Amino acid sequence: MNTTTITRMTPASTATGQLVDRFGRLKADAADIATELDTIKDTLIERVGEAKLEGELFRLSLANQLRSTTDWKAVAAVLAQKAGLTDKVLDAIIAANTNCTAAWVARCNARVTTGKAAPGRQTISMTEDELAALCK
Repeated sequence: MNTTTITRMTPASTATGQLVDRFGRLKADAADIATELDTIKDTLIERVGEAKLEGELFRLSLANQLRSTTDWKAVAAVLAQKAGLTDKVLDAIIAANTNCTAAWVARCNARVTTGKAAPGRQTISMTEDELAALCK
């Protein structure tokens, strides 16, 4: 029987900078994988359209579905207008029915100034003005 060993970093015993770099590499890899998945999906849709497909290891269903969303704030505005409510009253109703919770967010960007690139990535050089223009 073949076995594969996967080595992962143990956050408790790893330096903070190493964890940041690992996080960044994983985010970059996830973005690359998402792009590849979209490309493969688009290719299959172009080739066969809606279908149930089989590979040697996996099955895949391609289906064209309709997704709809409702802009409830716009609906509330129309109803408020018909009921003669002011914007201030509408905003108060929306605020009273809106839940807000705190959540941690991790944003990770490549460091341009270090000259170091993650494996498989290209290092680029740019001025601060060029970088600022990209971030607008």
